[in-house]
Amino acid sequence: MFVAIEISADIRRRITEFMNRTQPQLTNARWVRPEGLHITLKFLGNVADQQGGAIEAALRGIEAPQFEVSLQNIGVFPNPRSPRVLWVGIESGPDLCSLARTVDDTLAPLGFEREKRAFAPHATLARFKEGSRTQNVSSALPESNPSFGTMSATEFHLYESKLSPKGASYTKLARFALI
Repeated sequence: MFVAIEISADIRRRITEFMNRTQPQLTNARWVRPEGLHITLKFLGNVADQQGGAIEAALRGIEAPQFEVSLQNIGVFPNPRSPRVLWVGIESGPDLCSLARTVDDTLAPLGFEREKRAFAPHATLARFKEGSRTQNVSSALPESNPSFGTMSATEFHLYESKLSPKGASYTKLARFALI
């Protein structure tokens, strides 16, 4: 399970066009399904079925404001010489980081370990296959500073992730409105 903000259809379409242009240059990557693009607030890992209700109830108590999010620029984690994840950057005011911290604080009493790293908002586009991490990704990208647009974050969701040989698929389990 994970908690995330869904990316708007317009921005998802623009990112998909970028992915379609880029995929021939980066054949060593496993690309995410466009319908699965999201901004993760907190990854929960495997969760017992009986804990789902408590998670949803806790998240329902969060009161946070709506905010604007811009998706722009392309980068990799951890670095271009040894990339593991290709991502789109997220520009936002303090409300996005505050929401991620609130989600983290809200779920900690349920046994989910608090994040040790600073929140780095992004949307994952692809993961690089093992054994191909030495490729210099920067030189393969057709453009490194694209802008995909700005959207209003008006809600966030609790998702369930299921893995299959065709990749991960996500199901929304619950919706939480921002005020």
